[in-house]
Amino acid sequence: MSVPNCSRFLVECITCCPDKQPGLREDEVYGLYLSWCFLNGEEPIASASLWIAMRRQTRVEPYVRGGQLVWPGLSMTGPAALDYILSSQPSLV
Repeated sequence: MSVPNCSRFLVECITCCPDKQPGLREDEVYGLYLSWCFLNGEEPIASASLWIAMRRQTRVEPYVRGGQLVWPGLSMTGPAALDYILSSQPSLV
């Protein structure tokens, strides 16, 4: 994925509200990213490359909680968020 496409993913799918959001786990971010790629016909990049782009563009530094990276203050938004939530929680359908 090119940098402009990564920027587009972050603009369309991630919001930052440090005072109101506990954050997103790495599996949630990558699942959201995969949903966005599917909906937009993009080829996914490796998670490590996504983390590098996120650090650069969000200026958020993740921390480890329970063995997983957590991106504090970030939350999901947009159609890819809905797709990810419905596909990861089939009992909601």
